[in-house]
Amino acid sequence: MRRIPILLAIWAALIGRSAVAQNWVDTIFPERAFDFGTVARGSKVHHTFRLINLTSQEIHIADWRTKCGCTEVRVGARAIPPGTQTSIDAVIDTTKFLGYKASGLTLVLDRPNFVEIDLNLSCFIRGDIILNPGQADFGAVQRSSRPTLNLNLSYGGGVPNWGITKMQTRSKHVTAKLQELGRSSEGQMQYALSVNLKPTVSNGYFKDEITLLTNDPSSPTIPVSVTATVQSAIVLSPSIINLGHVKPGAVVKKKVIVRSSQPFKLVNLKASKDELSGTPDPEGARPIHTVDLTFKAPTQAGPFNAVLEIETDCKDEPPAKLSTFATVTP
Repeated sequence: MRRIPILLAIWAALIGRSAVAQNWVDTIFPERAFDFGTVARGSKVHHTFRLINLTSQEIHIADWRTKCGCTEVRVGARAIPPGTQTSIDAVIDTTKFLGYKASGLTLVLDRPNFVEIDLNLSCFIRGDIILNPGQADFGAVQRSSRPTLNLNLSYGGGVPNWGITKMQTRSKHVTAKLQELGRSSEGQMQYALSVNLKPTVSNGYFKDEITLLTNDPSSPTIPVSVTATVQSAIVLSPSIINLGHVKPGAVVKKKVIVRSSQPFKLVNLKASKDELSGTPDPEGARPIHTVDLTFKAPTQAGPFNAVLEIETDCKDEPPAKLSTFATVTP
């Protein structure tokens, strides 16, 4: 008879441990599912899931699995210290499908605990609307080059006088023009979409979206994804520094290399927290500079993160950002 209370105690402990693990998982994802709605066939639709580390321990992404061969995944940082975040970008290619489509990925974490998390995506793919190419993907570009891409959209459905009535861009970094081309010999309504990337876009991976509004009440919107990898004129080496475990009041010093293809000057260094500071070299305009980084650990134990902005005299170039992390140990 004594076995029953022991088994109940073990079962309760396992259930409690599972609940605790589930609780911290629920806090780190603002959302775990997204529906794109109605999309054109051939389009590549993007969504970004955010992982925000609100725990007191480092989170590590060990691996991931897609739920369909039509889905591609791009993961930012795999190691996410406390107080920081990363992104999981997922893309569904609708070329080979029609109607309702469910997909997504399973994210595998091995720290602080092993857990598998489903991130789900869904959409409804219309066969009478075709987008070619499936997205406005600029690839790797210089921000100052003002690149332009052209796309074609055709409608071959049965709604009389079907048309696109309005177009909206999500952010100020993208401009677009839509031109009605009339009907093709096959009876399809044709549109030309021109997309331009403005120099105000930030460096790094960029994702945006254009929404086409139609006069079809059953499917009033069509999303068009916009992506680019914007290359900076200024390169930091390294761009992320993990200062490790540091005792309160201890001082850590590091060196950072700042490079560009053309000679430049360091204009200003600004840290997001007082514990972090940087000292530039005294040289004038040159293609390579060094910055002496100093971190004095605060008295309070726990995770620490700060950003050092390095401003240069390069035209139209925003300050380069150096991310730093540390754990202050008692």
